[in-house]
Amino acid sequence: MTAALAPIITTLVVIAIIFIAIFVLVMFIKHKINSATRKYLGMNFQQTADLIGKGLREETTTPKPISNVAAVYKPKLERDFPDMTYERFLETANAALYSILTGIERESTANIENATDTLKNQVYDRICDNQGRRVVEHFDDIKIHRSGVSNYKSSSDTATADFEISFQCLHYFAGKDKVPENPSQLAARVTLSYGQEFREDSKSLTYSHNCPNCGAPIYSVGGRMMKCQYCGTGITEEVYKSWLVSAFKFI
Repeated sequence: MTAALAPIITTLVVIAIIFIAIFVLVMFIKHKINSATRKYLGMNFQQTADLIGKGLREETTTPKPISNVAAVYKPKLERDFPDMTYERFLETANAALYSILTGIERESTANIENATDTLKNQVYDRICDNQGRRVVEHFDDIKIHRSGVSNYKSSSDTATADFEISFQCLHYFAGKDKVPENPSQLAARVTLSYGQEFREDSKSLTYSHNCPNCGAPIYSVGGRMMKCQYCGTGITEEVYKSWLVSAFKFI
């Protein structure tokens, strides 16, 4: 009977030694990790793990910060373009963001309105990059948190304004990722531009900024009455139709 049990006892002892060795190894590794995190981070491994977990949770719930210098640039915009409110600028930038993201998702720039060819080429390049990786980029359930002007420059015949937008959406690549349960917090910069050189960079204008009498191009910044420098005809421009989306970038 004892001889029959010997192999079993030996096996159990070996298993016990293996488990003890694994336990000792785990404790040794944990001790080393705790020592390292205390040395470099001032906290133990569990505290570090909790902090990382908290950071990941905040990454999906905390809106991305943006640069909003409305206190500086809003008065300048409203001075140069009195017929277009600051809120209208924000609405235009936000609408442009939706249009661009939808274009990327649908793999088409056809429905991106009031955009320069330069902007459409930017979007097209992103679409081509996704197609090269055989994925379709999605931006589902877009929710804008806030937006504001971050920069504004103007001259006698052109003006450019950058608007930064903080938003969330379900961002994923179909063909590679699963639809995420939690939204991603993102931020983007949309550039709106005004002036003849930007209109010449677009083949799909909703408004031609030319003299209605002689057809000469009009060079002026602002939505006020002005005169054609060629024939003297008085002109009041439709300002909001003259701003084009000229650039886009995730930040």
